[in-house]
Amino acid sequence: MKKRSIVAVALLVAGLGFYQPVANAQSENETTTEQKDTTNFMKSSGVIKEIDTKDGIVTLTVESEEKEPQITMFKLNDETLLFDSGTTKAVENEAFQKGQRIEAYYDKNKPMIMIYPAQIYPELVILHEKEKIGSVKVSKFDDDLLSLDKELKLNIGEETILVNEKGEKIKIEKLNGKELVVFYTITTMSIPAQTPPSKIVAINYPSPEMKEIQTIIEQDHFMQNGTKMVPLKKVGEHLGYVVLTYSKGNGTYLKLDNSSLIITNGVKAYSYNQSLRQFTENPVLKNNKTYVSDDILEVLIP
Repeated sequence: MKKRSIVAVALLVAGLGFYQPVANAQSENETTTEQKDTTNFMKSSGVIKEIDTKDGIVTLTVESEEKEPQITMFKLNDETLLFDSGTTKAVENEAFQKGQRIEAYYDKNKPMIMIYPAQIYPELVILHEKEKIGSVKVSKFDDDLLSLDKELKLNIGEETILVNEKGEKIKIEKLNGKELVVFYTITTMSIPAQTPPSKIVAINYPSPEMKEIQTIIEQDHFMQNGTKMVPLKKVGEHLGYVVLTYSKGNGTYLKLDNSSLIITNGVKAYSYNQSLRQFTENPVLKNNKTYVSDDILEVLIP
C-alpha cells in the first residue's frame, strides 16, 4: 500500500513537471504572436566585434548582450537604411566601428538559412553612440498614433521631421499604413508613455508581390553609374504586363489594362500613357535582354 502511494506521488510530480513547461511554452507563443503583429520586423541588438568589406557588401559581426552571447553577421547593401539614434541622421557604412552598439531590424517573413553564425541582410540598422544618446521605436501605429503594442503615443508637433525612407519630406497623412521609425529623447511617465518625436521615418513595407520582384532583381541585375539596372521583360511579365519587342529587339512595348509603355534601348526618354518620362540611366541591351534603371518600378507598380 505504501509502495503504491509512493509511485502515485512520483507520477503526479512527474506529470506536473511535464505539464508546466508546456503551459509556459503556449503562453510564450501567444505573446510572441501578439508582439509580431505589431511590427513587420524582428530586432537584434549587440556590439560590433568585427567589420569586413567585400564586393561592396559590409559585414558587421555582432555579439548579443545576453548572458549566453550569440554571434550574428549583418550584411549591409545599398538597400539597407542606416541611422544614428542620437543625431537621427542617415549615416554611411564608414560610420560603423568596433565596440559600437547597434540595433538591426529585418523582415520577420524573410527566409533564413539555418547556419551559425546567422547571416542576415537587415532592412534597417540603428547606430547607438555614447556621445549623443537617443531612443528609437520601430512599430506600426494606429490612427491615433499609438503603437500597436500600446507602449508609445506620438504627439507630433511642428518641429517633428517627417520623411519617407528616401529622406523626402512628407505630410502627417502619409504616415498611415506605414511602419514608422520614431526617434525621440523624452517621454512621460504615463501608460502608455507619450513623446514629442524629433523625427519619424515612414517605411513602405513591401507587398508579397513586391517581395517576389525584389527576389527576381536580386538574382538578375547589374550596376551602372551607381544605378541598379533590372531585367525589363522578366519584371514586366511577372507583374502581368504583356511585353513585346520590336525594331529587331531594340524597342520594348508593355501593356496592362489602361497602362502602356514604349521603351527604346540607349534612350533615356520613354513613353508612359502617351506622356514623356525619363530613366535615370539609358536602357541597355545585355545578353539579349533589355535592362532599365530600377525607377521603372515606380511606374509599373503605382
